[in-house]
Amino acid sequence: MLGKTTHTLGETDNLLVDTISLTQDLLNDIIHQINAIEAYIPEKEYFWNLQLTDLTTDISKFVEITTLLSRLLMSKKKINIPEIKQSHIHLFFVLKGLNQAQQKMDSMVLEDLIKYELKDNLTQWKIDLIPLTKRLLNS
Repeated sequence: MLGKTTHTLGETDNLLVDTISLTQDLLNDIIHQINAIEAYIPEKEYFWNLQLTDLTTDISKFVEITTLLSRLLMSKKKINIPEIKQSHIHLFFVLKGLNQAQQKMDSMVLEDLIKYELKDNLTQWKIDLIPLTKRLLNS
């Protein structure tokens, strides 16, 4: 029985490592999209809106994946990272602001939200939260 439990924990560790890796890949894609959107501001509104739609979809996926990762860490490894929840709340407010600004066609607010709020939050994930998650998983 002990061997089976150890085997299951090893599979959980592999799943968590793979999930973190996919999360990093998605985060890199999102940051690339942000940089592309910044290049479109504000001259090419049509392309900008297409990019913005893709970006918000990917951010929603990112939040879903990292929420699942956080739940898995808590249930299987008893690791709680409160900063993840705080970051998710901030991302939801940014997404709401992006949606409202896009509906109002307020390119200045959109630009500020993307350049400052969104980019800062995702940079925090890249340099702090994902490495922290890896360290805690490996400790």
